[in-house]
Amino acid sequence: MDIEALWLTQQGTRTSDNRDHAGFGMRQNEFLGVVVDGSTNGAANGGYARAIDQMLVDWFVETAEAITADLMVNVLRQSHENLREQFPRGSASVLLIHATGRNSITIFHSGDCVLGEFDTNDVIAWQTSPHTLTNALAEMPLKVIAQSPTRHLLTKSFRSRAFEPPDILERNEFSGTLLLASDGFWAELPEKDQAKFLAGEQSSAETDRDDRSVLRLRISFSDHLVFAMRDKSSKNLYLRTQP
Repeated sequence: MDIEALWLTQQGTRTSDNRDHAGFGMRQNEFLGVVVDGSTNGAANGGYARAIDQMLVDWFVETAEAITADLMVNVLRQSHENLREQFPRGSASVLLIHATGRNSITIFHSGDCVLGEFDTNDVIAWQTSPHTLTNALAEMPLKVIAQSPTRHLLTKSFRSRAFEPPDILERNEFSGTLLLASDGFWAELPEKDQAKFLAGEQSSAETDRDDRSVLRLRISFSDHLVFAMRDKSSKNLYLRTQP
């Protein structure tokens, strides 16, 4: 399995810190990618997002356990419990990808970070839906959700006050390009500007904008895990490899 990663993030204007964080963990023939978006409300949520990111990556590279979906949910539950005292009002959205050498991927998501895939025409086909009040009762296109003010009200997230199990998506023998995006990317950028952002162009004209971030993963078949990080990647990135 070959993975080429590019992490792009731009701080918004609504907080004094960029609260979008990404992490990568590599061990033998497995990969864990993490994207966490700390809530705008609450002064400590940037630190909360960073702590979630680093805790999950550290666990992944240090554990000897075989990774299963049930185990990942339990690890998220334990991480939530471990951080509750330090961040009693913590709130964040979490999106994880676990990939194995068989090119099997499992996605875990809670909140308003979403997964996209480039189709054969290089158009983003969104694969998951955010957990918002807008689409709580009925499925609807991401474009419609993006225009609704109630999309900021989350029905599920990584909140300190109570653990909520993530939704899980599994794909076998996957090969292609995935995008793990925060809501500042999918909801606030028009499609033409999303393409520009992915090409490295970061507009700063808007006086009111959220942190916007996207993790691009190009995945192809290989006998062994080969990981490459593009040198144009942004900060707010935590990376560890198993010794």
